[in-house]
Order: sequence, then structure tokens, then C-alpha cells
Amino acid sequence: MEKYFPFDAQLNDGVPDRLYYADDFANHFKPFFRNGIFASQGDGLMVLSLDENMFISLMDGRSIIEGHGYQNDNKDGVKKMRIANSDIAQDRIDIVVNRLNKIDRMITTIVVKGELSDAPVPPEIVRNDDYYDLKLAEVYVRSGVDKIQQADITDFRGDEEACGWVTGLIDSINSTAFFKQYQIAYDAFVQQTYARAEDLFNDIRNLLDTDQATYLLGLINELKTYPKIEPYVLKAENWAETEDGYTYTIYDSRYTYLGSYWELIAEPDMDKAEQKLLTNARISSIDDKQDGKIVIKASGIKPIDDIHISIKIERLNYVAG
Repeated sequence: MEKYFPFDAQLNDGVPDRLYYADDFANHFKPFFRNGIFASQGDGLMVLSLDENMFISLMDGRSIIEGHGYQNDNKDGVKKMRIANSDIAQDRIDIVVNRLNKIDRMITTIVVKGELSDAPVPPEIVRNDDYYDLKLAEVYVRSGVDKIQQADITDFRGDEEACGWVTGLIDSINSTAFFKQYQIAYDAFVQQTYARAEDLFNDIRNLLDTDQATYLLGLINELKTYPKIEPYVLKAENWAETEDGYTYTIYDSRYTYLGSYWELIAEPDMDKAEQKLLTNARISSIDDKQDGKIVIKASGIKPIDDIHISIKIERLNYVAG
């Protein structure tokens, strides 16, 4: 069946010849947007503690679920939600979900209460013909507490399975295959370059004295050691507060703006707690345009524990001693 959409209706005996339903609009937009939170809109529906009591706040932002749009645009940009009182003896984990409700024809953000347990687990999100959830956060409600602290809230907006980000009009593309092809070609190029460098050295070795030849060989061997991946720990106590968030400065005299290339990468085996700390920090930029240091800028929640990352060093200036 051919479908076309939208066109103005014309009246035939007072009856419009074109009639469209909400599903027509939703199905029209669905191919253009993946389900998730719009990263560039407001604070991206971030969930925060509020006034150190049993209330939490939903910041301003937008989402799209199955082609249906949602916006939290309260006057102050915050939706206030209450967490149910804690139990005397056992803990629980509540979840905050942005829920498409087709039965009531609405999208709203709600708190789903978890079950009490000595080892609590969060409730499952709901995704069926009538409901579709995006999990924004988990809230750990400890026994006997009378307030929710920010450390009790775990952000899940960056979790692709639970929620995810909408970054553009085109759905995310799995670039793994493309990257592997690039890496294979890059590795082959590096090997060929080193081989040619050794051939060149062999050709001119007889033209140099012993010290010069040794020096040149040292340069070649130094190049062979790159790229390097060095482990690094972002210490919780080294985050510095600024007017618009936090900064973390890595000092290393080997780094020069014009002479080396560094890249911060997550550890492949980084545990889930550190992943959440890194996500909640909301790193906005990395300033690597100064000799001797790299400055990480974050606009979210200051990490309360250390985060293990790695630094990939592509090359360094070689300084003759």
C-alpha cells in the first residue's frame, strides 16, 4: 500500500478528504530519531537530589520515544518528585523513567519503587505495546535515611540499552568495522615506515661516524615504541571547582602542544561504578593547547571516587641530551 503524508484536506460536502492520526505523525518521525534524550537540549533531563530531603529534581530537557516527543519545560526548568520513605531495616533501589503511555496518551517522568531487600536490585523497565520506558537514573534508598544525597543517584542516560542519547537526525552508526579497517591500514603504514627508516639508516650508516650512527639508531628505536598506552588515575581529590563546573589538570613535562599527540581513553575493563562517575561528570572539553599539561573540563557531578583511565601517546618531541 502506498502512503503519502501530509497534505492539506479539501472539504467535500463539509467532510475533509484527508484525515491524519497521532500514529501517522509518530511513524513519520520515528525513522529520523532514535529513542533517547536530546543531549543538546537544556540539562538533558538530568536527575539530581533536592534540598537534602526525600525529593529529587528532574532538570529541563527533551526526549523522543517511538516518534512521540516529550519536553520538561517547567517555569524553573525543574520537575520535583518525591521518593517514598525508607524502610527501617532493608534497602531498596527505585528507578526514574521517562515513560511513553499509549493507554493514557502521554509521556511523563515517574519514579518506580523497588522491592525491599538486603541486596536490592532495581525494577525492570517496561517496554511493550502499551508502554516504553527510558531509564534516566537509579536511586539507592538506604534503610533509615530521611534524605536522598547525590551520591545515591546513578545516571543511566548514557546507557544505550536503558536510555541513550539522541545526537542528530540520523540514528547511531556502528563504526566498529570502519575503525578496524582504519586500524589495520594504519598499522601496516607504521610497519612500512619503520622498515623504510631502517633501510635508510643502513644506506647512510657508512657515511656517519659511530656516535652519529648510534644517535640515529636511537631515534628509530624510540619511534618504534609509539603509540604508547599508559594507565592513569583521575584522583577524586584533584578535581578543582570552577564557576561553571569542575576541572582536572594532568601535569606532564613531556607533553608539548605542537610536538606530541595525547588522547584520553577509557579502560576496557573499567568497572560500572567508574563508568557512572565518568558519565555523571559530564566532561565538556579537554584543553590540550598548553605545554606541560592537559585540562579536563566537566559540567556535571564532581566524582567522589578515583577513575582509572588510560592515556594514549602517539608521539613525543625527541630532545637530544
